[in-house]
Amino acid sequence: MAQPNLFSDLSLDPLFLSGLAVLSAQALYYAGHWFLGGRPQKERAMEGFERVLVSGVLFGIALILINLSLWGLNIYLSVADVRLPDNSAIQRLNQTKGWWDFGGNVQAALSVAEQTYKSYATASGAILAAYSAAVVGFGLTHWTSAISMAILNVFAFLVTAATTVLISAGVYAVAMVLAHTWPALLPLGAVLVTYERTRNLGAWLLAVSVVAPTVLTAGADVLRSAVDPADIAALAGMVTPLFVFFNADPLLMAMILLGLIGLVLGVVTYAASRLFDHAGASLSLE
Repeated sequence: MAQPNLFSDLSLDPLFLSGLAVLSAQALYYAGHWFLGGRPQKERAMEGFERVLVSGVLFGIALILINLSLWGLNIYLSVADVRLPDNSAIQRLNQTKGWWDFGGNVQAALSVAEQTYKSYATASGAILAAYSAAVVGFGLTHWTSAISMAILNVFAFLVTAATTVLISAGVYAVAMVLAHTWPALLPLGAVLVTYERTRNLGAWLLAVSVVAPTVLTAGADVLRSAVDPADIAALAGMVTPLFVFFNADPLLMAMILLGLIGLVLGVVTYAASRLFDHAGASLSLE
């Protein structure tokens, strides 16, 4: 079996390219002070080269934390015997053969998670559309206005849950689009955290880059394994004046899981930001 060409693989990996570009730019900036400046500039350049080294170390620590989180997640899924859906985001991450294709696989996993969240936003939007059409349609005449009010009252809890799912899933889908910039944010955060004035911003960028891809991709897989978006979309056809018996459990379960995903994301991101902030304070050269 032919061995992979690591250099060709590296050229395609967005994380490698971004990290190389950002850290090289930082190093070249101080190299300019070294070659073009006098003694004070050379002293500043030496401190700058130490910053480049620290940035590289923090960049590596961030990558290690990402891999540790994925490793721990896989152990939990194995122990808990969680069956992931086919073509899941986590399975895409687990196809990684080494550090040279890690960034590319994360990008692919984010795309899978994005489509998952979009499907829940679309399904909940169908419920709201059916509800609005029923209320407005039956409210056009005074003969059927009572039916309109009945639909308005009976399905109020369904609308609340659907609205929550629509907003949460929509926000996560947008977050997945923004998360595609994580290969640039990760090395940028590693650079900014070494400066006193930008340390807090750099810590947050590092924390989001480490936490968001893992939490949101895992959350999308867990959500899809627990609740089929088709079951949520099917509720749209049950918003009728007959008030037929229906099972709203899938929608309520999706609402709860989406809330838990946001809670975990917020708590873990804050904890990681404090970790990087303290690391930046300890290693700061200013």
